Amino acid sequence: MNDKLTFHFGTDGVRGVIDTEFTEFLVAVLAESTIRYWSRRYGLRRVLVSFDARRKSKDFAYIAASVAVNHGLDVVTVNKPTPTPAAAWYGFRFGFDLVIQITASHNPSIYNGFKVITSRGSPVQEEDTEEIERLYNEEWHDINKSVNTIELRPIPTVDPAPEYINYVYESVTKMFRPRSRFKVIIDPIYATSIGYTSEVMRRLGMEVTEIHDNYDPSFGGRDPNPEPQNIPELIQEVTAGKYDIGISHDGDSDRIALVDRIHGYLSANDILPIVVERLASASIIRTGVVRTVSTTHILDNIAAKYGFKVVEVPVGVKYVARAILNREADMGGEESGGLVYSWHIPDKDGIYTASLIIAMASEYGGLTNLVSDVRSKYGRAYFKRVDLDMRNSKRFVNDNKDALLKMLSSLGPNPRPVTIDGVKVVFGDGSWILIRGSGTEPKLRIYSEALSAGRVEELINNAIGIVNQLLR
Repeated sequence: MNDKLTFHFGTDGVRGVIDTEFTEFLVAVLAESTIRYWSRRYGLRRVLVSFDARRKSKDFAYIAASVAVNHGLDVVTVNKPTPTPAAAWYGFRFGFDLVIQITASHNPSIYNGFKVITSRGSPVQEEDTEEIERLYNEEWHDINKSVNTIELRPIPTVDPAPEYINYVYESVTKMFRPRSRFKVIIDPIYATSIGYTSEVMRRLGMEVTEIHDNYDPSFGGRDPNPEPQNIPELIQEVTAGKYDIGISHDGDSDRIALVDRIHGYLSANDILPIVVERLASASIIRTGVVRTVSTTHILDNIAAKYGFKVVEVPVGVKYVARAILNREADMGGEESGGLVYSWHIPDKDGIYTASLIIAMASEYGGLTNLVSDVRSKYGRAYFKRVDLDMRNSKRFVNDNKDALLKMLSSLGPNPRPVTIDGVKVVFGDGSWILIRGSGTEPKLRIYSEALSAGRVEELINNAIGIVNQLLR
């Protein structure tokens, strides 16, 4: 193949539909372009290649690894579908210069993707991905020629699970001492967290049941995203009282959702305040927290109580990671289910977060108590996100930025604009509305938070009306 490809690193990697947009040739080109750039910019000796449970992920990983081997590099692949955070931690812990993860994370099963992770275990930053794209555009003919003649060779394998699981258990129990034993049910949704979260829970002393614990590239016919519509069995089992706590992750295990017997499904915007409150009360958070523009402002209320700052960044864990690496914050997170810690790898890790929360809950008397404590102190915020199908959604927001700001500002008192990612307006009553284009899917995302469910619905419906008006 001699045609020039077009690819773009989105919020977290390059993604596309398998066999149409995301092909063996694209993976080889991405690996070749990334390795050429990384070698010249940072130096490159050792590479770890990992993959998730999707269709062709192992094959794509083998291609990427073979490209690296043909550069004379020391290359290792994982021996089975592996969580992104486990691969990132293993790469950092054992001195790999670069980690390549084949995954489309939470996207539907028809997608796959290519993530680049640094030697520190952090997601690659925009300045590097832009340079990888530029390098391909300048050297595409030679790169295409190079990967067309790639020689596939045997690659040694490794299993990161034992070392990573030991580390997670030891890390969380240094901060919180489990005292209570819970009945915990875990739904890894047929994906990479199978055998990971469940093993840490057992070591923490929990009684564990794991469902959907076989690898399935179709994820049981659902999207591999731990939102309520994708984990109905987990929610039913816990809210019916058969278990104390339910845990689920997405396709590559960097996200988390919880289910509590009393409070039901808990999203990241429910989970983040619990973690921040407990860590702040234990004086583990001192400098500040970082949150994306789409994440709950309850964190701001907690920060005000304890006297640390809040750093607001665009959507994307790489921006959260950057703030942590720059020592602007001790931890942070995003509403889509990712939490990041300065003492861990600077990338989101759903398995680590699940383990940390269970240890906290066991020390504090239960997850129900943790949720009730935070809500009694700071109130309950209601949150909703709506996705509208739209190609070129980022361009739509940029082209209509002034009109969006003006029209959204009319929806509440004392509007304060935030334009670091899309268009967000924060109101004096504590509510806010955000419209932004997705960096991973052809969708326009609309987010809102308020202290009542009615106010959230009002803001969301008005925002949809504004978008439809601008599209006419």
